[in-house]
Amino acid sequence: MLDAVVGAVIAVTATTALLLALQVSEESLQQAGRLPLNAGEIGILRDAGYNVDVNSEDRLVLDSDLRQLPSQ
Repeated sequence: MLDAVVGAVIAVTATTALLLALQVSEESLQQAGRLPLNAGEIGILRDAGYNVDVNSEDRLVLDSDLRQLPSQ
């Protein structure tokens, strides 16, 4: 009887850990590619002739386009 209870506890613990790992990985995939532009990317845009000031039209259009891209 005790073996069955210990086995059930182990099964529940393993299932819970698996579901938690799945949830964490899905959340990280949803956030993938959602980071702000880094200095290197801003430099590339500046060299290409874009206005990279935070509130410039070029930057706002780029940020809007990036938000609409799929993350997976």
